[in-house]
Amino acid sequence: MLEDIANSNLLCQLAADKNQGTRFIDPAAWLDFYRNSLGKLFWRVRNSGTVSYAIPQLVYKITVKEVLEKTFYKILERPQRIRVEESIELLSEQSVDSPSSKLYSLKTHVNFNETISSPGLLPHAVSSVNLQLSVVHGEALISVCSVYFKTSTRVGDDIFNQKFPVKELLGNISVSTFEAKLLESSYAGIRQSIIDKLGESNIRENILLVPAVPPSLLNLRHLGARQFVQELDI
Repeated sequence: MLEDIANSNLLCQLAADKNQGTRFIDPAAWLDFYRNSLGKLFWRVRNSGTVSYAIPQLVYKITVKEVLEKTFYKILERPQRIRVEESIELLSEQSVDSPSSKLYSLKTHVNFNETISSPGLLPHAVSSVNLQLSVVHGEALISVCSVYFKTSTRVGDDIFNQKFPVKELLGNISVSTFEAKLLESSYAGIRQSIIDKLGESNIRENILLVPAVPPSLLNLRHLGARQFVQELDI
């Protein structure tokens, strides 16, 4: 079951990457394509919504973890919330050079080299964050949260706890959530097609377990996602 959830979500994410060019230019469009793609793979999506996070007055710095606590956590049951918190803590304990950390960093944010300029403002660098969390619960049910925003602050290694100055945010912090249930009996008919489309190496390099004890890692290979998904239609 977890393998089906991971494989189908990866295919939809890669398809959205291919369609949008990158998930960091227009995160809202990327999320729409990803969410609609899940529907084609026998996921029933419900309770979908997007809000702009209201930053409290007199708050000058904000963290992604604080945003999650004030939004996503409120729609989760306590066991689900604890699971998310434990996963974030476990990921933060990994070396920045670990495969899981490098892959999550690659899929979560980008620091653009170029600068942009706005009327009345000097040119400034841009970083884009498009972080996605999914928690599995119930019978083949996932709750998904995406947090995306742009900032002139360079994003570091600890994206959950990094303090982003409010004055350097470029626009709003958007938080999108939805639930999706996998229709297992229907999915069984396309399971092998999903595996074939992804390929063994793509699954191996883009679905990684986070070890409870960070291992000593040498000679890490590049973990960039392979962008060779041709069509989503099954």
